[in-house]
Amino acid sequence: MIESMTVEELAKAKEEVARDLAETMARARRHPPRLEGIPPPINARQLMEMSPGPLYEGFEEDIKRMRRGPEPPGPGK
Repeated sequence: MIESMTVEELAKAKEEVARDLAETMARARRHPPRLEGIPPPINARQLMEMSPGPLYEGFEEDIKRMRRGPEPPGPGK
């Protein structure tokens, strides 16, 4: 069963919640999420300009696939 609160207890509980929220928000601002290890987007036009020879059909898809990492092994691999 929920016990009833006095006005003073309610005010104290609200202050604690507000203080905890402020601390959490401040911590989030001090430690933003890291973006290390995330490769930049692929610029296919720049890759084509840097290429010494003709590109083959499906080149852009192969580059995107390589950026995602190795494909999981499947049947027959």
